[in-house]
Amino acid sequence: MNSKIKVILSAAALMTLAGCTDASAKLPDSSTAVFSVGNKTVTKGDIYAMLNSSYGASVAVTNANKVISREEIEVTDEMREQAESTLESYKTYYGDTFTTYLEQMGITDEEYLNDSLIPSLQAEKLSGKYIEENFDKIVSMYTPLKATLLSFSSEDDANAALSELKDGSKDAATAAKDHNSTSTGESKIYTIESTDIDSTVRTVLNSSKPEDGWTMVPASDSSSYVVLKVDDNDPNNFKDEAIETLSSVENINNDSTTYWFKKYGFHIYDKAVYDAVAADYPDNLVQNLPAEETE
Repeated sequence: MNSKIKVILSAAALMTLAGCTDASAKLPDSSTAVFSVGNKTVTKGDIYAMLNSSYGASVAVTNANKVISREEIEVTDEMREQAESTLESYKTYYGDTFTTYLEQMGITDEEYLNDSLIPSLQAEKLSGKYIEENFDKIVSMYTPLKATLLSFSSEDDANAALSELKDGSKDAATAAKDHNSTSTGESKIYTIESTDIDSTVRTVLNSSKPEDGWTMVPASDSSSYVVLKVDDNDPNNFKDEAIETLSSVENINNDSTTYWFKKYGFHIYDKAVYDAVAADYPDNLVQNLPAEETE
């Protein structure tokens, strides 16, 4: 399918709509009565208006995500097995309640698997694919690197570990354990967005290179001392790990959403749904972005 497929929202995508007047979608048979209570008659239009107001934005975004995910992410055997496992866990945990829920929704186990669980797993992969397609650009912005950090509460312990690491008499895990640190000594990926390390430590880390070796950095609040070494600062050497780490960065996830919704020309024609998406899903609202930014 062409990458410029239009993901067009006609109202809440809950019902088939025939037209749009004054940027407000209309049902062709909105006056048709559904039920009556006393002298009050509820029409299709009444129900549509209620559903559109309550669920229009979420249904629009969810359905658009399904279309995009279906085009971009292949369903793997592993994904299907994970979805099947989730379905079985729901049935085990919720029992008859879950069965009743499916019956009330008018769907089978297989339909729930294919129309809900698997699309959700596909959607989770979109951020990673966005990063892969824009890897060099994102790497230049977030500078991921692999490094080993050991945290100590005592400066003496930190210096003792630093000395042993520099002369090679101990590895990182042993030096940490022998000098009262709970750090594992494992190499991890850090970026300029890493919030699990002290700001001063992060600044030194991101300005260091593998050839600099081990160094000790006091934390900004002087409550701890970190011995660190950059193991690798070329993300191409650990690309898969870098993509996994970058996928957890909120700003990148937001950019990914905008990227995919722009690529597929997501456009809302119903004013009420437009306003709801603008309020609740701003990263998905791409139709008014400048033309030069369109993919």
